[in-house]
Amino acid sequence: MPSVPLKGFTQLWGQETHHKYSQIILAELDRIESIMQEFLMLAKPNQEMFFVEKKMNDILRDTIAFMEPEAMLYGVELILELAEELPLARVEEKQIKQVMLNLIKNAIEAMPDGGQVTIRTKKAGDDSIGIEVVDNGVGISQERIPHLGEPFYSNKEKGTGLGLMVSFKIIEHHKGKIFFESEEGKGTKVEIRLPSSR
Repeated sequence: MPSVPLKGFTQLWGQETHHKYSQIILAELDRIESIMQEFLMLAKPNQEMFFVEKKMNDILRDTIAFMEPEAMLYGVELILELAEELPLARVEEKQIKQVMLNLIKNAIEAMPDGGQVTIRTKKAGDDSIGIEVVDNGVGISQERIPHLGEPFYSNKEKGTGLGLMVSFKIIEHHKGKIFFESEEGKGTKVEIRLPSSR
């Protein structure tokens, strides 16, 4: 990644000069790196995809443990409601974790004054596994919902829309579906449906 030497030099410069702009530059380099990683994921969506049978609840527990410190910084509580005895899903674990990280991060950022994000699993009627991420944040207007997942379409001031686009692609490769329900001022529910491995 070309930004690695740049970050190193900027950190050294900041330490030596205590210049007020060094932190701004480092934050922007982190953002560039994140966007580049999303582009690489889009360019090679099938790279190193190793599908294995996994318990979705275990994947979600790991993801929540990783996201809890960030949630606490925003004053957001992450609540897990996991259905027992779910069928196994045939997934690429790293990619499913990436989708969940994107969705939970979006939910957290939709609540600048804090709130709750509920992550739940359930059995869906067509023998698939349902995963929901529900927030009580700012919500999304109805006219914006059909455009979610398009590149460079975002509700966030500095958003690129690539995180959701990558998430859509990953779920598509897993032969799943992703749905959005939202109401402005009340929050958003994202539901993923993945086929079970039965």
